[in-house]
Amino acid sequence: MNDKVFKKNNIKPEKFYQSKYEYFGSFCFYAVVISCIASMTYFVSDCQLFGRFAIETLLPRTIIIVPMIAFFLLHRKNKDYRVMSIAAYVVVHLIMWNTIWAIYYLPDRTHASEGFIIMNLMFFAVGFCAPFKISTIAHVLLIADIIISNTFNHYANLEIMLSLIIPCLVAIVASHFFMERLYIDHYLTSEKLRTYSMYDALTGTYNRNIIKSITREDGRFAEKLSDKIGVIIFDLDFFKKVNDTYGHANGDMVLVNLAETIREMLTYDQYFIRWGGEEFVIISPDFNLEKTRQFAEDIRKAVMKSKNGVCPVTISVGVAAYDGKSYKDAIDRADRALYQAKENGRNRVEVSELC
Repeated sequence: MNDKVFKKNNIKPEKFYQSKYEYFGSFCFYAVVISCIASMTYFVSDCQLFGRFAIETLLPRTIIIVPMIAFFLLHRKNKDYRVMSIAAYVVVHLIMWNTIWAIYYLPDRTHASEGFIIMNLMFFAVGFCAPFKISTIAHVLLIADIIISNTFNHYANLEIMLSLIIPCLVAIVASHFFMERLYIDHYLTSEKLRTYSMYDALTGTYNRNIIKSITREDGRFAEKLSDKIGVIIFDLDFFKKVNDTYGHANGDMVLVNLAETIREMLTYDQYFIRWGGEEFVIISPDFNLEKTRQFAEDIRKAVMKSKNGVCPVTISVGVAAYDGKSYKDAIDRADRALYQAKENGRNRVEVSELC
């Protein structure tokens, strides 16, 4: 049913579930670690049942520390919801099987059903960050764990055990289903806020906030952009005269048409940013200086030939190449080249060479 909601709201499942994991991931991580530690404390109840130090169940109760450490290390290196949600369920299933292993040695197995019901809490917690389908499969496997273990543990109250556990699992699965539906509302709201914060409302281009997502704290462009990056800055020539002569509404129309004209020329990996007013920036990964200059020239010609329904317009353009050190420096050099283009008569491209 959630698939229909995804289609209705144009939600990409992979992106949605990754967002869900990132939101609940820390809770899931601590739930798994605490569950592992809590399962080891069951050794105390084993000793109570034996009336002595239960050496037989010491290993089954404590060996869970190995997968717990493995899960901890994986969590530090991997943030993929597909990997981590399955890994979390693997760990809680191992807790389940370590419990079954310990039960095999217990002199009194009548309390097994109580332990299995407590296990539901662990499965419930892990399901917060897992896709509903994975959660459902994991809970069905929990029933399978009990039925399979009965072949050698021979529970005296298997029927009652299942009668108690199955309704609990059904309730948990239903809770996960509705929780996922509720998170869809949260996700859609977050995406709208992200869109408003990252995009310019008038032109549909990015705004300056996109810079945060494509740069690093040390001032360099992010590694995903590549080492060779071309930077273009341009603005409309005499745009104030356009506004004064034709009005701001028509001025907005000119900006919208400009953005549409240039957007058609861009590839998926280029960033088109409204830098402020009538000034725009284009960041082009895998562009050397000459390729960036030629692309800037193509843009200039396309704008000069475009028809916006208001008046003919031209742009002045500054071009620079990123030197691998500071994105701000590349933009500043392109901005100086833009100033030079204006000084040299406008409607032209000027290039800033690296010193």
